[in-house]
Amino acid sequence: MPVSRIISCYWLVPILFLLSCGVPATEDEIIVQATTEVAAKTGAEVPVVTLHVATTGHLPLRRQATGKLRARREVTIKSQSGGLLLTAPVEGTYYKKGTPLLTTDPRPLELARDRAAAALDEANYRERDLLLRLGTNLVPEDSASITDLARANVHLQAGIPAAEVALTEAEFQLSLARLLAPFGGRAADVLVQADDQVAPGQEICTLTDPASLEAEFSLLEQEIAGLAGQRSVYITPVAQPDLRLRAELDIINPRVDAGGLLRVRARLIDGKKNLYPGMNVTVTLEGKAPAAVLLPKSAVVLRSGRTLVFTYDEPSGLAKWQYVTIAAENDELVAISDGVEAGQRVVVAGGLTLDHDSPVRLE
Repeated sequence: MPVSRIISCYWLVPILFLLSCGVPATEDEIIVQATTEVAAKTGAEVPVVTLHVATTGHLPLRRQATGKLRARREVTIKSQSGGLLLTAPVEGTYYKKGTPLLTTDPRPLELARDRAAAALDEANYRERDLLLRLGTNLVPEDSASITDLARANVHLQAGIPAAEVALTEAEFQLSLARLLAPFGGRAADVLVQADDQVAPGQEICTLTDPASLEAEFSLLEQEIAGLAGQRSVYITPVAQPDLRLRAELDIINPRVDAGGLLRVRARLIDGKKNLYPGMNVTVTLEGKAPAAVLLPKSAVVLRSGRTLVFTYDEPSGLAKWQYVTIAAENDELVAISDGVEAGQRVVVAGGLTLDHDSPVRLE
């Protein structure tokens, strides 16, 4: 082996020995190392949490449901007399109350009325004739004193009451040739047109009052209790999402169906055109719950089927869990009726892995 290589190996041995034994660290290096280890240990074992101060207030409540518009005043119009249809309702036309919706040919009914009038004239003639005959059969001094009973008998015998009723009926039937709108409304689903032959009772159209529109929707039976308080109701047509119309709860069907739902109606307050029965709408109910302690929903933790929150005990630096009762909730907040008092500091972030009396660090 060359001499130079032997010399190199000779110097390498003490160098390796010194490296393996290590050089004693200085005091500053020891402090830095201890601080790093404590910080690492603290960050790994003591979780960092975010606190929120519990306050008292009224929880804003918001509930949405889908439904359909319907007209409360909506009737099916049927012909009340048969015959040739002279005029018919026009689809989509608005008719004021008392204006004709349709007219049938009145001539047959006019003839019937004239026959009834003629029959009444004949009955009056018979009555006069009977009275004259009755007077001639009396002695001269009694001919002018026909009793009331005799006159009533002559009236019935002549057939005047029956003739008067027949004339009244004929005039009523004639009035049915012109069918008038029972209320102001718009004609829809028109099934006939002029010159059609219609029969009595035949369906003509549907008349809807656009001023009586209301939204019909369903709510769970658990949600009905919240409707007793003051609530704001808004209706938004699906076809017009930017439109927000005020409404008020009007009718609640007191019967719960098999699915646990109740049918509710909300009447539109704002009059608006271009809204029609059958349109799909979104109904929004807004209100406030009774006063309670309010917390963010992130503060609530579920353990073994029970709800709880962690409060922060400042002297000890520990998190204490407290079981709570939730009275109401929305998308962001919960209303606590029992378990937490206003002013307590509650963990709202970092509490999912905490236990009772867990040490925590504040963010």
